Amino acid sequence: MSLLRKLHTFAALPFREKLAFFEAAVLLAYARLLVRFVPLSKWRKEIAVSRRSGDGGAPRMGGQRRDDAKLVRRTIKRVGRNVPVEFVCLPQALTARWMLSRRNVPTELLLGTRFSAEENREFHAWLKAGDFMVTGDCVESEYAILGSQKRG
Repeated sequence: MSLLRKLHTFAALPFREKLAFFEAAVLLAYARLLVRFVPLSKWRKEIAVSRRSGDGGAPRMGGQRRDDAKLVRRTIKRVGRNVPVEFVCLPQALTARWMLSRRNVPTELLLGTRFSAEENREFHAWLKAGDFMVTGDCVESEYAILGSQKRG
């Protein structure tokens, strides 16, 4: 897609989505730098997970909170497609958490490893808001969940 076409598409977005785009772009850049260059001991509280309790599943979320979670999901995907930097799962999950926290939407950050990864561990982070998968699309049953952190 040409740059001119992308700009035209962006210009047609509602103001709320444009604002969310810039918010996500800044926060994704910050999260990427944080994960890459800052020692974990300085930001561990952002991903401090505990054993996940068998709570029988996340509650359904509706109304404005679900709309906000959908906006954040859509925006993070949009930024990922339109900037020349790749954002892996952890910066995406952190960014989504920060954005949803500003909107008073409770979230759960999960860290896990794929069951099928025997030699080379494949770690993954994803964020859920209630029963809605915000980032890190995966089939949870394929992962051994190392821990989770709820906020909100």
